[in-house]
Amino acid sequence: MSGAPSGLDLLIGMFMILAGLCLALLGGGCTLLMLGSINELAGSGGGVLLLISLAVLGGGLGMMWIGFKLVTGRYRNGG
Repeated sequence: MSGAPSGLDLLIGMFMILAGLCLALLGGGCTLLMLGSINELAGSGGGVLLLISLAVLGGGLGMMWIGFKLVTGRYRNGG
């Protein structure tokens, strides 16, 4: 195999990049809103919501990273 990504790899990679971008924007926006109102959240158990929004942000960034590796052809080559 020459290392070039196939058409299916490009399609899946672009989908993962766009879906990861949506998740990262959603998680990042929620995280910023939670951090902005940290005083109100302290007594109401908002720490769990902050952790969930941070997990969504991390998952979106991870999806974008894997999608980028698929599009560039590095996922199958191990690099």
